Amino acid sequence: MKTARRCCLALLYLTLVACGTSSPTPTALPSPVIVQTTALPTIESPPVPTTVAPATLVPTSIIPPAPTPEGRLGPDNLPPNVNPLTGEVVADPSVLDHRPLAIKIVNTPPCARPQFGLNQAALVFEHYVEAWGTRFTAIFYGNEAENVGAVRSARLIDLELPAIFDAVLVTSGSSGGVKKRLLASDFASRMISAEFEAPCPPLCRVPVDSVPCADPEHTMFTTTQDLHAYAAQLGLEQRPQLSGWAFSAAPPSRAIGKPAGQINLGYLNAPVTWTYSPEIGQYLRSQSGNRQVDALTQLRLHSANVVVLFAHQLYSDIRESTNFYSLEIQFWGQSPALVFRDGQAFEGMWLRPQRAGLFQVVDAAGAPIPLKPGRTWFEFVALDSGVVENNGEWTISATVLPQQTPP
Repeated sequence: MKTARRCCLALLYLTLVACGTSSPTPTALPSPVIVQTTALPTIESPPVPTTVAPATLVPTSIIPPAPTPEGRLGPDNLPPNVNPLTGEVVADPSVLDHRPLAIKIVNTPPCARPQFGLNQAALVFEHYVEAWGTRFTAIFYGNEAENVGAVRSARLIDLELPAIFDAVLVTSGSSGGVKKRLLASDFASRMISAEFEAPCPPLCRVPVDSVPCADPEHTMFTTTQDLHAYAAQLGLEQRPQLSGWAFSAAPPSRAIGKPAGQINLGYLNAPVTWTYSPEIGQYLRSQSGNRQVDALTQLRLHSANVVVLFAHQLYSDIRESTNFYSLEIQFWGQSPALVFRDGQAFEGMWLRPQRAGLFQVVDAAGAPIPLKPGRTWFEFVALDSGVVENNGEWTISATVLPQQTPP
């Protein structure tokens, strides 16, 4: 029987309902989609290694046998060889001496897929843009990507994310109103953008006829190595002070979790499905009904954690185009959250009481909900988005606002 939940801003804690210990049977997946890469762009300077042939998604090709810490780590005093954004042990702690990179990456229109480098990101934030498509801000930290893109323009949510992660914001540009706010921000010196005369490398254009959309807006690509080198020239390279998240290889008690074999996010023009694979312990991503892959490796997009962040959203007075205004996602204060890991769902709250530093995701007792070591994909939805759970299948409506009418 279906049960519906309405998430409410005024609630500090959510009632947790006990459930059984059995794990749901994952939904059968369609046959793999082979993505042709002959027309996909590559970075001309420096050369990009040859894209590997399509591969079958298996545990050894996704998750190297790295020594993941057992038990719970954090939220404070993580060992210096543990990535504070993924909870994973790094072989060389010096890779954490770089500044995090918050790179804006295209997701709509569909012809812009597959993107390059998303499986190398530590975190990915997905959010609505105008016309009810979605865009990503991918946080790269502790792992390098030899091709990332297509790089696109910033939105108002990018006034918040670089402050949280002490990151360099990397974009192709921004609208006039967003640009004005970025230049007035506390990280104005930590931006690498074509509109601020960033050279190639790190931000390079490829021929328009080499990208699937054949659109100049989708021709900018980069590499994390080039971005770190350019950031060093600007005096921006330093290890950030990041702490506050907890990680555990084992999930929280099943007594407080609910089965979650599938997550459906109803973004109007870019619906998403995450399907849990018990064989590899990851959620696998589909976009608009199709398996979504990383063009850099030809592997399915996957994430150890999927966290749905409910936040107040409203349209600003900033025009993104003649017909559309920029959406403001008010990611400060506190609101409900859903944490999905290990085929289970855990209800809680996200808390961001101050501008700088990592936000928290806590349970009804106010304790951090530990993430599974690995990548986390954050999905922003409106506060009044509906939530329906049916036999381990979760559907979040991702409510949209009516677009403003230009004066």
